[in-house]
Amino acid sequence: MKIKIIKNIFAMFLGMFLLSNSIVLAKELKVVASIKPIHSLVSRVMGDTGTPELLMKGGVTPHIFRMKPSDFRKVANADVLFYISPKFETFLRSVSESDNPTLNAIAFAEQDGIKLYPYRTSKIWFSEGEDEEHMQSDMDLHIWLDPSNTRRIVTIIEETLSKLDPENSITYVKNSKQLIKELYAQEELIRELLRPLRDSAMIVYHDAFQYYEKAYSLSSVGAIQLKSDETPSIKHLAALKKLAEEKNVTCVLAIPGTHPRIAMAVMGETKAGYGVVDHLGQYLEPGPNSYFQLMFEITQSILDCQAKDEAAMFGAN
Repeated sequence: MKIKIIKNIFAMFLGMFLLSNSIVLAKELKVVASIKPIHSLVSRVMGDTGTPELLMKGGVTPHIFRMKPSDFRKVANADVLFYISPKFETFLRSVSESDNPTLNAIAFAEQDGIKLYPYRTSKIWFSEGEDEEHMQSDMDLHIWLDPSNTRRIVTIIEETLSKLDPENSITYVKNSKQLIKELYAQEELIRELLRPLRDSAMIVYHDAFQYYEKAYSLSSVGAIQLKSDETPSIKHLAALKKLAEEKNVTCVLAIPGTHPRIAMAVMGETKAGYGVVDHLGQYLEPGPNSYFQLMFEITQSILDCQAKDEAAMFGAN
């Protein structure tokens, strides 16, 4: 009897030892995300299982970002890399094409179920020439601004993590389902907030909002900047000014770093407002809630833009 009890106790402690060691030895996934909107979604799906690394920090865009040696090490040591496309994050092209058998590079724009729109290429949207952004891809890759794409991205994140880390698959599934539920709720709220603006026309500084516009039934009629990092011509600004008057444009949306005086040249005598929209969330604190904050801030900027006047634009009292 004593021997049996001792064996049972030994077996119990052996089991506890093996369990504790399996917990200690269980490998935490090393996950890297390229931009803040994607990093936020990955953070939500991972939850308490780990913290993903963010590559693109600070107020830079993917078109000018350059990886440091520490960034290359992050990617080289990662189990999975989540990003939009090597045609969007061009700094990742060499990484995605490299022969790294341990890295699972997930380019969302190349996955099934992702809605893609071609760039708007009429002369009021784009000028032919050596423009790197448009040369890289005929498709507009700002896919995270469409809520249906975002939900699909969340599912791809969950499926990828569950495959690589089956021990935590229940957590990933639970977190992704809750996240998708919240994304649906946010979409409906934004739709109601923007419903009064469906008959309003906008002009954007940079053609980055097509997915958002289509998702929420908004309309823009042209872009100020036709080529990356190029000052718009007087001829183009004059054409936009005429269009703003003809279409009764109510809002000119800029991006961080642009000057309102260029927008004023387009607005002319119209009563259009002026707003700044950070479509990449460049100045948001990275983390699990930044995607929701990004979408609400875009929405709030558009709503505020409708009521702004020249004095508000320049901060006059």
